[in-house]
Amino acid sequence: MKKYHMTKSGLEKAQVELEALLIRRKDIVEKIKLAKEQGDLKENSEYHEAKNDMAFNESKILELEDLIRNAEVIESPTNSQFVSLGSQIKVANGVGEREFLIVGPTEANPAERKISDESPLGQAFMHRSVGEQVEVETPSGVQKYVILEIK
Repeated sequence: MKKYHMTKSGLEKAQVELEALLIRRKDIVEKIKLAKEQGDLKENSEYHEAKNDMAFNESKILELEDLIRNAEVIESPTNSQFVSLGSQIKVANGVGEREFLIVGPTEANPAERKISDESPLGQAFMHRSVGEQVEVETPSGVQKYVILEIK
């Protein structure tokens, strides 16, 4: 059984999303019912669209239920000496400073500066300490970072 490492806020976000999908399920069932009442299902685009919506919705529900059931909540690290899951880090490269939150892969969102501990960048930072320089191979070449702060 796979465990999914998540922050408390990531788990809460998944639970809210699941609740919304369960509510949406009822709406889709109603759409299917109304579409069936229109008659011939072969050429009924509303029926086929609703069935596709239902399949997608059910798939997402199963995925989230598995995620929530097997979630392992990562507490904020009490030791800020080394980068670990849940660490908020500040790093510098040749361009400037950036902050990242190290999370499990299910929560990763580069736009929110949440990077997975399994990503190349996340792996490079894991178990490192302030002052260490790390190198990461990226599509645009090797990037060098210095860890400035770990919270």
